[in-house]
Amino acid sequence: MKLTVYSFSFRDGAPPQDADFVQDCRRMRNPHHFPDLRPLDSRDARVKGFVREDVRFKPIFENAVQAATYGEKIAFGCFGGKHRSVAMAELVAEELRHQGHHVDVQHRALAG
Repeated sequence: MKLTVYSFSFRDGAPPQDADFVQDCRRMRNPHHFPDLRPLDSRDARVKGFVREDVRFKPIFENAVQAATYGEKIAFGCFGGKHRSVAMAELVAEELRHQGHHVDVQHRALAG
């Protein structure tokens, strides 16, 4: 089964129209507020680690992985679409690939 995982910015608009499951990551700690992390996006291991350490990470991660196993298209949003949503999309995609799924990841705010 091929799955799609998106990241997007709430600042730039609504979630992808074809998303079945949308997770708001704006309540997670924001790497933007840390000068050493701000210029990076969450494809960087340091930012992924920062997001993974958030107490809200585990329930968001587990819910998304479970939703994806039902074939749903998953979208993660945060304010700027560069840190939290990207990290969650990448980490969930890694887990789904580990489970044997084919995963397409699209980062809307990083595409420009």
